[in-house]
Amino acid sequence: MNKENMIEIVKPVIESRNCFLWGLEILRGKKRPTVRIYIDSEKGANIDDCENVSKDLNYELALEDSFIEDYVLEVSTPGVDRKIFYIEQLDGFIGEKFKVKLRNAKNNIKNLEGFITDFSEENFTIECNNENYIINFSDTELCRLNPSFDDILRMGEEYGR
Repeated sequence: MNKENMIEIVKPVIESRNCFLWGLEILRGKKRPTVRIYIDSEKGANIDDCENVSKDLNYELALEDSFIEDYVLEVSTPGVDRKIFYIEQLDGFIGEKFKVKLRNAKNNIKNLEGFITDFSEENFTIECNNENYIINFSDTELCRLNPSFDDILRMGEEYGR
C-alpha cells in the first residue's frame, strides 16, 4: 500500500475524533515497518486523542486487505518542534525559526537555519545569515520548526497558534 492510499484510509478515522492529520511517515524497520501518524486538533491534541485514534486505526487497518500485514503503529502529536509535511502548514509560522535540510546542496549549502519570511504554493523563503533563500518545498528533505524554548515558556499554550 502506498502512502497516499494509507492517508485516504486514516484521514476519516482521525477526523471522526475531531482531529486532523498533520503527517504520516512509513519507516522501514529491521523486523517490521513503523507507520508513524501525527495528529493535531484546533484545541491541541493530547495523549487521550492519540490513544483513541490509535485504537480506532488498529481496528480499521486490520480490516484493510491491502495494508501491511505486520507493522508498528505510532500515533503522536507533531510537538513544538514539528516537522512540516506540506507547505500549507507553514501558515501561522511566518517569522518563526526553522531548520531546513535540502535533498541536494544548493550553492554548496545543504542545511539552513533561519526564519521563514514567506511562502507560496510551491516555494518558501528562509532568511539565513542576512540572506534570503527561496526554496522549492519539494527540494526539502526536512523542514522542522526550531522553537525558542524561552518563547514557549513565556507564551505557554498560545505558542504557534
